[in-house]
Amino acid sequence: MSTLPAELQELVDRQKIYHVLTSYCRALDRCDVDLMKAVYWEDGYDDHGVFAGNAQAFAEFIIKGIQEWFEVTQHTISNVHMELEGDVAYTEAYLFAYHKVAANRHKVGDWFGENYLQKFGELVDGGNSQDFFYGGRYFDRLEKRQGIWRIAKRTVIMDWNLNQPSSEIRDQGLFRTLQITGTRNRHDPIYQR
Repeated sequence: MSTLPAELQELVDRQKIYHVLTSYCRALDRCDVDLMKAVYWEDGYDDHGVFAGNAQAFAEFIIKGIQEWFEVTQHTISNVHMELEGDVAYTEAYLFAYHKVAANRHKVGDWFGENYLQKFGELVDGGNSQDFFYGGRYFDRLEKRQGIWRIAKRTVIMDWNLNQPSSEIRDQGLFRTLQITGTRNRHDPIYQR
């Protein structure tokens, strides 16, 4: 039981909830399955469309999928609305995500469909990766158990998407000077503090 005044406890709870939400994004983009499992309760549920079921199984599924499907991902949240009801919280976090799909005809066809492949197939065959932008919301029910907040149920809501051939530059202009780049594992600079 908290000894903090109610208003102060609510601020602490809100910050802990926000930390869970941002840890989820880090887990995805760094392909950190242990961190991904830690944001969910063991009996948690996730509905991502491509997966609906136990959140611990989802963690294994999505990290493996991110590694197989994409060369790079970046997930961000904004406009986090929280409604706290004791040890339960409901959140709506706006999501913006970027995914770089490898220049692989099969993967591009699976992700974007036949019409997209007909339109951009020559670029894919020529080695051009594809950009997949996604806008939506994470709708979560979080629960505080023994003082710890984690996601009990997550539903992903898609609002829009944008797909196009990539125009990424890494070896020219100022971009060639940016030598510190992210990795999708524990060798990423963020883990090296």
